[in-house]
Amino acid sequence: MRLTCAQMTDLTTERAEGALDAARLTAFDEHLLTCDGCCAYVRQLDVTRQALGRLPGPEISPALNDAVMARFDAWAAEGRPVAAPRSSPWAVTGALGAFALLVAFARQRSQSPQDWVIAGGIALAALVVASLAGRLAVGLTLAGVAAAVAGALASGTAGALDLDAGVDCLLTELVSAAAVAGAAWLGARGGARSVVRSSLAAGALAGALVGDAALQLTCGAHGASPHLLAFHLGGVLLVAIASLLLVRPARAPARP
Repeated sequence: MRLTCAQMTDLTTERAEGALDAARLTAFDEHLLTCDGCCAYVRQLDVTRQALGRLPGPEISPALNDAVMARFDAWAAEGRPVAAPRSSPWAVTGALGAFALLVAFARQRSQSPQDWVIAGGIALAALVVASLAGRLAVGLTLAGVAAAVAGALASGTAGALDLDAGVDCLLTELVSAAAVAGAAWLGARGGARSVVRSSLAAGALAGALVGDAALQLTCGAHGASPHLLAFHLGGVLLVAIASLLLVRPARAPARP
């Protein structure tokens, strides 16, 4: 086996660490006998390594070591992945449960296939948001609100604004938002603060959408556009705004 100078350069570190097998070590030494350039290069590396080995190790004071470790621990605690999958099953289960209860115990349910299709689309958007609990972002929030807007525009017609029914609908969405947010919190508790906050926000938005989907089937005034826009969509918007405020990054304190 004959080695080129380029191969010698690649094998120098392995030779210094004793990682060369017998055949390559023999070829390495034979090349040094006939190549002054490689011999000088290996000698320089040996001298450099020996000089570095005589240098004293860095001295770090206990106070500096403790400060660095404390900062590292704080960074590690805050740096946990935001996309924490452990909260998602809880939020999805909460959303499904809230939708089932709201529809099952309603005094009346729509028999219109169109209403069921629209409700199913909004509920699907809610499940998508719930499945991504812990990862709430502006885009995901806008997608959820867009689903509520599409549902209102697709089913609404001219009609009166019923204040009493509207208050009940608004409360239904807020209660549903709180219930699903609680389920999301059960899955995210004990995690990083940012994960918990994002899980709560996503769960609340999913709950509001679930409430909107259920009201599409159970609200007696769901055919009136003013009612849908003011109360059904209005409830989703209120929760969406609150969710975005919840996950908004905290501002760094101003330097004096």
